Order: sequence, then structure tokens, then C-alpha cells
Amino acid sequence: MSTIAPGSKIAVTITRSPSNAAAKKTLVRVLSRDAGVKKENARLAKTRKVNTRVTVRGGRLRVWEGRLVKQHPVKGVVGETGTFLATLDVLKDLASVAAFVEVKAA
Repeated sequence: MSTIAPGSKIAVTITRSPSNAAAKKTLVRVLSRDAGVKKENARLAKTRKVNTRVTVRGGRLRVWEGRLVKQHPVKGVVGETGTFLATLDVLKDLASVAAFVEVKAA
């Protein structure tokens, strides 16, 4: 981890299952920086926006919106990978979950 310079591209792979919920949440947040995941999240957001059901309840001014549940492309399981830019905040997050990931230059 100390050999990775900020501003370089890195590839992160989950090698061990996270032992607590906070580590899993951190891994999901960090792996969500991958370009493919960002593209999938944007596609899902567009789908949710298009499929929102709007109904009038109790009169003209009270609108009720039924939205689809967000789908998460990154689950934080063993084998998931991501390639993204190593910023200072990413390196700090990866240091906190270093026991569960393998980090190498991309």
C-alpha cells in the first residue's frame, strides 16, 4: 500500500470476505469509483426515473410517487475488482480494509 502514489491508476480486488459491516460498506463505496460501475449506476438511475409512478392522492396538490428500489451493482463479495484513480481519500479507505483487498498498479 505504501508504494502506491496518489494520482496513479490502481486495480483493487477483494480477496477475503469482510468481517464486519463497516468494512463491507467501505469496500462497496471504494469499488463504486470504477468507470463501469458508475455507468451502470447512471443507467439504473435513469431507469428508476423513467419508471416512477405518480398518482394524485387526496386532491390535486398532494402527489404520491412510487419509486423502484435501488439496485446495487457492487456487493462487496470476494472476487470483485475495480480500476480507478488513487486519491488520498481512497488510499486512506483502502488502508483501513487492507486485510480484505489486494491493491496493485493498473
